[in-house]
Amino acid sequence: MRSRALWFIVLAGGATLLLTGLGSGLLFLAIWLLDGKGLTPTETLVATSAAGGGLFFGIPLMVHGWAGWQGRPSGAFRPALLAVWLWPAFLVLLGLGTLISSSPFSMLLLPPIHVLAMAFPPLLVLCTSGLAIRGSVSSWRETLTTAFGGGALALGVSMFIEGLLGVVLFMAVTVVLAVTPNGQEMITGLLERLQDPSQMAGFTDLAELLVSLPVVLVLLGTFSILVPLVEEAVKVLAPGIAARWLHPQPGRAFWLGVAAGAGFALGENMLNGALGGMGGWTASVLARCGATLMHCATGGLVGWGWGEWWRSRRPLYLPGVYLTAVTIHGVWNALSIGTVVLGAASMVYKSGWPAYAVNMGIWLTAGLLILLSILFALSLLAAAKRLSGGVAITSLPSPAQEVNPPVGEEDEGPATGLASAD
Repeated sequence: MRSRALWFIVLAGGATLLLTGLGSGLLFLAIWLLDGKGLTPTETLVATSAAGGGLFFGIPLMVHGWAGWQGRPSGAFRPALLAVWLWPAFLVLLGLGTLISSSPFSMLLLPPIHVLAMAFPPLLVLCTSGLAIRGSVSSWRETLTTAFGGGALALGVSMFIEGLLGVVLFMAVTVVLAVTPNGQEMITGLLERLQDPSQMAGFTDLAELLVSLPVVLVLLGTFSILVPLVEEAVKVLAPGIAARWLHPQPGRAFWLGVAAGAGFALGENMLNGALGGMGGWTASVLARCGATLMHCATGGLVGWGWGEWWRSRRPLYLPGVYLTAVTIHGVWNALSIGTVVLGAASMVYKSGWPAYAVNMGIWLTAGLLILLSILFALSLLAAAKRLSGGVAITSLPSPAQEVNPPVGEEDEGPATGLASAD
């Protein structure tokens, strides 16, 4: 993004996201208050998360869009001091949130802590991975606009596509079950429960619905196949297309993918992190930490693939890393869905060998998720250190001095201060 027009678009996009987030939060609050039933803890978290997402996405884009439009320089991304303070701050937030979530003042005090806690994992991944970078592979402006701009755009596109595909998948599963033995009865029972909420008055009834075969098939098909295919295709699409003109070296392409994955994870954290409510708040935050690591790792992988695609013109690089990222994402989602379904099954099967098998399954899936999170973290640090070794980018032209350098030349030479256009 080197022209003033593009930086103005970034500025306008940030303002739009800010107003949309704040407006959505206020609208949610107004609807629930006018309903006359009062706010539930989960509704409070959802409204606050919508407003917080607007702040975290909108303000950085507005600040850097305005600075880029004015042609002001941006320094190299070296977050050493910031990373030192972020980790203890996150631990303090996690501890405070855990205490407050079970207190009588949770509805009043937890929402602001929740928004900050959900924003911290992407920032922690970016800053900690940034410590492993050798050389100046990106600037603050390029990193943050890629994260918040690319992440917000990818999240919106993926939600639209996933919604359409989810409906199609549900219809396909319904048709298949309708022609199987006892399938029609299962579908009829499911529809009756969905139409009559009184049949799901307790958690046990809801758990029985969740572990029913049609629901499990739709969940696994949607989140283990369709969602990874869509999200890994669009998550790094913005920096991937920009690589056509940047021709970044592998370290820079990888980093832009990590940044886009962090921004995407931030949006998901704000949308999904409130679903656990007050009671499961701590587990929800920790789960989002693992999901953030997954999104950043797969984003970096696909980003590196885009860089190799434009630089080397090797046709198998990008499809290969894309399918690898989809597989990793699918396995992660399958384990996450498995943990949720097994947790619901533990409420249905409370004794005998089924209960024992369900409990063992919960421990197994949770352990595998923790192991994968550790592997993602180590892989990010190792890749950032290896791919960025010896990489340095020179100053890019300001909006008033745009040029089109030969392929690859903008990545050579010693590191210097980055110009405003990044």
